[in-house]
Amino acid sequence: MDRLHPKIRKMNDEAATVLSLYQSTPHEGSDPGSNAIRFKNLIKEAEEKLAKYLDRKALKEQMELLQDLQKDTVFWNDRSEAFALFLRDRNMLIYNLSEAVDDLVVVQGILHLLPLLAAEQHISSHYILDIGRDRFRLHRGDGSKLKVVEDHGILTFTELFPDLDPDSDVNFGSYGGKGGTAFHGHRSAAEMKEIDKIKYYRYLEENLTAYFADKRSPVILSGVRENMADWRSVATNEVYLKEDLGKPLHDFDPQSLKAAILNIFDNIQNEEIKRGMDSLAKGLADGKASTRMSDIKNAADECKIETLYIRSDYCDEEREELDQLVRDCFQMAGNVVMVPVSVKEMEKRIAARFRY
Repeated sequence: MDRLHPKIRKMNDEAATVLSLYQSTPHEGSDPGSNAIRFKNLIKEAEEKLAKYLDRKALKEQMELLQDLQKDTVFWNDRSEAFALFLRDRNMLIYNLSEAVDDLVVVQGILHLLPLLAAEQHISSHYILDIGRDRFRLHRGDGSKLKVVEDHGILTFTELFPDLDPDSDVNFGSYGGKGGTAFHGHRSAAEMKEIDKIKYYRYLEENLTAYFADKRSPVILSGVRENMADWRSVATNEVYLKEDLGKPLHDFDPQSLKAAILNIFDNIQNEEIKRGMDSLAKGLADGKASTRMSDIKNAADECKIETLYIRSDYCDEEREELDQLVRDCFQMAGNVVMVPVSVKEMEKRIAARFRY
């Protein structure tokens, strides 16, 4: 992961005791009420830990915020798979996560971001562009829920080409001169429909790519193979993932769609980690990387960490030290990679590749 949400980054750069709380809120086999009850137990633990650092007045103010959230039925009725909550000096941030995490309460002088990084590295918020011959539909997903996006302001086919009937056998329109309405050349109806489709795709590509520019989320294609291939012939921006869903969105049920999306992100993560491990191995061989904590800390002091690798089975005793390195790494515009235990190439719990 090479960036943090600006608000999380800002809070992490401040100095004061902070609460980091993680809770899974699964959609299957649970109800909003049970999630709220589990949260109530977590904030009791938070109160005990915060009491060691805060005076009575400050503790009361912090706990009032958490207790209000525990009673907020709107909040509990609209959850993703999990969330991370950060609280410092009455400033509370809640970050929805796309996959389950272990329930956890940490109080220290710096945000505990490692579970968030691991979850977001695996599956991030994304868009699904369901593309048809003369229509499209855009959805935003978070790994558990899918919502239709309608704020893009993009015209439909019939709005863009009001003189064309997408279901007709012949395309016609008006010439700019005195000729009035006339048939376009001698192409077949199928050829004209293909030309109209490509024109529409070019319009969509120009406007959708601009829409996605500041969203910082990948886009997964769905649709019939022919339409997705035609779309890729005009849309080459990297925001559109290479791997697609393979068929139209309406052909999926909720569970098969979730599995297909997870599979795409699994493949992306596996490829990225493989490239990372290859880069790390080369760096270790060339003396441009290290698995020694002392070397990594020195590189952090000199702002020379390019990529920090942390294995997901880190020890609790290492937590605050690792969180500090994560903060340092993001401050120097470095990248942080959480490495699953299953990756055998990562023999140590921490490693870093350096800048030269």
